[in-house]
Amino acid sequence: MDKKLRAIALALRSLTDLAFAIHIEALIHDRINVPPDHDINPKDHASKCIDKRKTWLSKNIVIDFIGILPIPQVTISIVIFRMKLSAAIGNALLLLQFVARSCQIYHLERQFRIRGKWTTSAFYFFMYIIAGNVLGAFWYILSIERVIVCWHQACRNTTGCVTTTYCRDTSSGSSTNIMLLNELCPINPSNATIYDFGIFLGALQSGNTGLIDFWTKYFYTFWWGIRNLSNFGTGLETSSYPWENFFTLFISLLGLLLFIYLMGNVQTYILWESTRALEDQEKKVNAKYQDLETWLSTNGIPEKTKTEVVKIVKQNRVAEKNYVDGLNAAVDLIFVLNAIKGSDEIKLDIKKHFCQNALNKVAILQHLYNKNDWKQLLDVLDPVSYEKDTCVVQKGKPIDKMLIITEGAITCTDNTRSDAATTSIMPESRFEKGDIYGQELLSMNKDHPTPESTRDVKCETKVEAFTLTADKLKSYMLERAPRVALEYRSHDLKKAIKFVTRAYRWLTTTRSAEKSLMQQTTKMDCKEKDVMGWLSRNHVPDDLQTSVMKHIKANPHVLEKDLDAEVDVKYLFSIGLSWDIECDIKKHLCMNTLHKVHPNLVDEDVLHRICMSLEPVILPKNNHVFNAGDEIDRMLIIVEGEIKLTERTFNRGFGPAPAERPVNVKRIKKGDFFGEQLLISAFPHTSISMSRPAFSNQYVECCTKVEAFVLPKKGVESVVAYYRNGSNEFEQLENGRDGVADTKGASTSTTTIEQRLDQLIQLQTAIRDEMANQGRKLDEMAASLAKVGYPGAPLPPEA
Repeated sequence: MDKKLRAIALALRSLTDLAFAIHIEALIHDRINVPPDHDINPKDHASKCIDKRKTWLSKNIVIDFIGILPIPQVTISIVIFRMKLSAAIGNALLLLQFVARSCQIYHLERQFRIRGKWTTSAFYFFMYIIAGNVLGAFWYILSIERVIVCWHQACRNTTGCVTTTYCRDTSSGSSTNIMLLNELCPINPSNATIYDFGIFLGALQSGNTGLIDFWTKYFYTFWWGIRNLSNFGTGLETSSYPWENFFTLFISLLGLLLFIYLMGNVQTYILWESTRALEDQEKKVNAKYQDLETWLSTNGIPEKTKTEVVKIVKQNRVAEKNYVDGLNAAVDLIFVLNAIKGSDEIKLDIKKHFCQNALNKVAILQHLYNKNDWKQLLDVLDPVSYEKDTCVVQKGKPIDKMLIITEGAITCTDNTRSDAATTSIMPESRFEKGDIYGQELLSMNKDHPTPESTRDVKCETKVEAFTLTADKLKSYMLERAPRVALEYRSHDLKKAIKFVTRAYRWLTTTRSAEKSLMQQTTKMDCKEKDVMGWLSRNHVPDDLQTSVMKHIKANPHVLEKDLDAEVDVKYLFSIGLSWDIECDIKKHLCMNTLHKVHPNLVDEDVLHRICMSLEPVILPKNNHVFNAGDEIDRMLIIVEGEIKLTERTFNRGFGPAPAERPVNVKRIKKGDFFGEQLLISAFPHTSISMSRPAFSNQYVECCTKVEAFVLPKKGVESVVAYYRNGSNEFEQLENGRDGVADTKGASTSTTTIEQRLDQLIQLQTAIRDEMANQGRKLDEMAASLAKVGYPGAPLPPEA
């Protein structure tokens, strides 16, 4: 036996019992000692004291008293190790105290239940841990007891064996046959036929009941208790020992009861949370109704209308149905009008209360005699709300709405001097409740169909208002105009004529402006589609297409300059694309073509600079690009369209004059190029110098409209200058600065001679080719004449 561990366990248990004893003493003292009360009758006070002292021995005190009885100390120190009695007494006493401790825990649980969900959850988890710990402790102690029972049984069947677990009871002459006990109580390996240890075999085989480290022993038994409590003891294989089966049954029932108790508490907690949420919702709904009544009273809504509004809101259960939106939104004009949807008469009364006096101040609306006119005007008013510091209208923007302010204030600020030619001037600088902002909307004319704001209009506070947009005001005016003469006939004919004239002015100006705006919008949409179609047709990558369209969306004015122009390569490069986007498009359309020009053009840096020098150009149909003999001063890379290349020669027949006829007609299309001699001759990979001119021996004519990129001679010269500068720098690194200085003058002096020689060589080659071609044609012609028997025709040369 581990005597050190026994001493520590008994000491710790005694300290906890001492704390409980002090608590019990405090409870008894509280029940016995009754404080004096001078306000009541002494006889009544005496009877009260007697009644209270009779109940000091309560159920809780009895349970606490049983819980602090030193049963474990006595069991460990006397019953198991000193008394020659059955271990059943110790087991019964330990079980009794376990029940008492369980009652104490249940009593504490009722107190923790009212301290919040996290405290209660922590308590339930702690209670589960305690239950697992207790079951592990019982399993540990019953494992030791099971071995002792086996020893007693083996000793009774063995002659000369003394059945005692206390060493001092053994006389010096007697001895125990340890080998015999190991054979009759086999543990490792076990033999269930000789003796079945059941669920305690694991503790015995692991050596957990021996002299090992305390924490190893503790966590092993704790793990066993938690595991079997969690699975309700379904994995336990028992023997026929009654206490073992009772212990296993107790584990299963306890695990099941704890699970049911936990689920019950979870359901109770969910129900409690739901009830509390409903109570909170009810409180918020009542507060919302109170806010609604306060708002109606503050804004002076008539009592009859106020009663109807509250009744409709409660009947429709607006706050309950729209709990999230309804309770989080403040009670304002929008909330009230949305809450009474479907009640047009009540909504009309509220609008009339807020707006009729303000609208009567507007000159054009001062003589509304018909109730239907008022109803139609109020119907087109919409509630609106602006937060503090919100900009309602920016300076220079059109005034497209009129505001009838019901709450708050807006201010007009102007940091710059107003232009004398502006269309509208606002004399007021601050608009409050009952004022109207945007009356300039009613003064539209042909010269200025949409009045513009000369100031920034911002909200000084939160603003609630009714808004009348330009479109709805126009519709109202036009609908009322046909019957206004009949309405004014009995009042003032001049006013009727004035009203109809103004309505007609609205009709002409607004319709014209709308038509123009609609046409412009349609053209811009079509233009965007055409740009997108051109990019897709030329297989421009998606990222470049996105960049181009983003540029157009961010700068719509670039399309307004020429809406009737056809979308082509020149138009695309005229809408102000950034330099990198233009360069990427040129690379995509021309880089593959440039690779075909000459195999030595592989330097990506040089090709990049060539792309930078390309310029978009449009060549109309039947345009003569080059004539035979013209100098090639530009190179073309075709993007769209078709070009015809025709070699022309002279027919030296027997006519009065030489006839010119086309031969070797060639057509080049999208992706092809012409004038590559300009680019090939520009680099030192060829034997021809840059300054040598190249001449066309073909007629170049556009068969259709051609979209192309042109590389002018100046662009080639700039690229060559960049290339040669880079070559000179390389030569300086290779040969040294002095060597470059020595050869500089010599190379300069021979430049002119080399250029002349190159030109002569090119001209000689061209003449020789042309003479050979003409000779071949003459021979073919003579052979044809000889075949038909033409007199005087020369015989063809012999082979």
